Amino acid sequence: MAVDRAALIAQLRRVFHTYGYDGTTLSRISAETGLGKGSLYLQFPGGKDEMAAVVLSAEGDYFYHGLQALQEAGTPLERLQGFIQRLRLDPARRQEASTLDVYTMGEARERFGHHMGEASRRWIAALQTVLQDEGFSAECARQRAVDAISRIEGTRLLCRCLDDWQMYEQLMDDLPGQLLQPVC
Repeated sequence: MAVDRAALIAQLRRVFHTYGYDGTTLSRISAETGLGKGSLYLQFPGGKDEMAAVVLSAEGDYFYHGLQALQEAGTPLERLQGFIQRLRLDPARRQEASTLDVYTMGEARERFGHHMGEASRRWIAALQTVLQDEGFSAECARQRAVDAISRIEGTRLLCRCLDDWQMYEQLMDDLPGQLLQPVC
C-alpha cells in the first residue's frame, strides 16, 4: 500500500497537537493513521522522535511562510495584515495545542525546545523589524513584538478553554492596527 506522505504528516500533526508529545503513543498514531506499528517504523525508522521532528519541520514551513509576509513589499500595516492572514487558524485546528505548546512541554522540551526558542526569536525579530520600519525605537518595537506573540498564544489558549473563538478572531482583526498605534 502506497502511503501519501503529506496526508500522513497531517495525521501525525493532529495526534501530536491533540495529545502533546508526551501523550502521543504509537498506538494513538496507528489508530489515527490506520497504519500498523511496523508500517510506521518503515516510514519513520527513528520512531516517535522522527515523527515529531517531521511534524515540527512541516509546522516550521507553515510558520516561515507567514513570516515571509513581514519581509515582502508594502507598508508596515500591509505586511502585518499579510502575516496575520497567513497564520489564521483553520477552524479544524482550534482545539489543538499550538506548536509552541507541543514542543516546549515535558520530554519534548529537552528534544525540541531549542527549535522553539529559535522560532520565537525569529518571530520577535521579524515583527520588531516591521515596527522599526514604522519608526518605533528598537526597544519599543521589541516589546510590542513580544506582547503581540504573548497575546496571540494566550488568546488561543483562553479561547480553547472557553470554546469561544470570537476573541481570537477579534484579536487577529485588530492586532495589526494596534501594533502600529503611536504611543509606546
